[in-house]
Amino acid sequence: MRSKKGAKYIITFLLICIILFTAINADAALTFDTVRVVLARQAGSFDFKIDGDYQLVNLSTGKIITKLRKNEKWQVKLQAGQMEFQSPGGNFGSFSGPVAVQEVKNHVNIISESRGVADRSTSDLSALNAKGKAVMLFDNTSLFVKSAQDKKALTTGGGLNLISLLEGSEYGRYRGSIEFRFDDGNLMAINELNIEDYLRGVVPAEMPSSWPAEALKAQAVVARNYALQKVEATKGQSYNLTNDQFSQVYHGYDAESPAADQAIEDTRGIVMLNRGNLISAFFHSSSGGYTENSEDVWSNPLPYIKHKDDPYDKNGQHYNWQVNYTTSQLVEQLKAAGYIFKEITDIDELARTASGARVKKLAVNGIGPDGKPLHVEISNADNVRIALGLKSALFTLNKVYDKEKKLAGVNISGSGWGHGLGLSQWGACGMARQGYNYQDILKYYYTDINFASSYGR
Repeated sequence: MRSKKGAKYIITFLLICIILFTAINADAALTFDTVRVVLARQAGSFDFKIDGDYQLVNLSTGKIITKLRKNEKWQVKLQAGQMEFQSPGGNFGSFSGPVAVQEVKNHVNIISESRGVADRSTSDLSALNAKGKAVMLFDNTSLFVKSAQDKKALTTGGGLNLISLLEGSEYGRYRGSIEFRFDDGNLMAINELNIEDYLRGVVPAEMPSSWPAEALKAQAVVARNYALQKVEATKGQSYNLTNDQFSQVYHGYDAESPAADQAIEDTRGIVMLNRGNLISAFFHSSSGGYTENSEDVWSNPLPYIKHKDDPYDKNGQHYNWQVNYTTSQLVEQLKAAGYIFKEITDIDELARTASGARVKKLAVNGIGPDGKPLHVEISNADNVRIALGLKSALFTLNKVYDKEKKLAGVNISGSGWGHGLGLSQWGACGMARQGYNYQDILKYYYTDINFASSYGR
């Protein structure tokens, strides 16, 4: 029996009909979390088009505005505080509330042995095959039902659904749906999609797909943890994550790769817990040989983010870098970080982190904008890194003086890239190359953790 878009079917798990791929019932059907990711905020307008089955929906009323045609170019723009949607086939608007370019999903009603009925979108379900492997129905897997008479195909819908959003001069493609809403006078585009599909656009954007499989698996678990923790922390807000380094780098469908997809699939639903709770799985590019306690880099102590020597992080890209500033350049750099000096006369390291590798506290002396002496102390390590515009707070600082023995500048030598908390991506690569599996890697970088399946629920 062939499904039609938007149709609902009842699948019974009695003697008449069983799904060959699965033993799913309504009481144990798996549902999967969605995440909401900000793709862009901008004044004016967004251009977009679709490939697949989509409709334009007014989320304030729940009403369908229109069905969208493949490759038809649309534009949403702000007009007098309202959103208007324009296409070659006509204009729609005005709308004050959020409007979504929304996937048209199939729905399945599942009857269990206890005669409970659950309505599920097929994009939210998984089936277990004969090998015990989860198969997502939205992957357009060929499924079959079997009766006493014969076996028939059960299709889950059309092909791949993608939305293309114009970003600069090129379109970026995304799975799921995109919602447009107001944000402080601008338009905001939010991508809402299944978390596992989200990871397909994160893992290869954060770690090269050519790296060892176990490193990619570690990155997948870390990214899943990070996203789920953000979902919990942002309940009730309009979005959970941004698509840049302030959350996790996310490049959508165009970033996907077979190697990263496999790592995500092999760790599907696996998360890290500490004392029964999801951990905040911080990660960075290169530790420079040492990771840190969370309270040394930011402020709050976390029992699973602890200092470790990191002999596995060895690379030629982020070690022994040099940054030199004249005092005038240092004035400009500190100004960009929010510390306003007219002149800098001295700079001193006051404290280091638990590893002894990173500068935790820095003192800057000089003349303020009012012409009076100014003394500023900068804590913790990440604030020091940002204030000086460095790749890492793992550095040594040498002062340079002029003939009059006045401070003329500073020469900074350092290693590492990032805050130095949790997983080092280069370290994970090094461990994987030495034969460690992803669980070994994660247990090294995160203290006192355990793993849980099904998102820890």
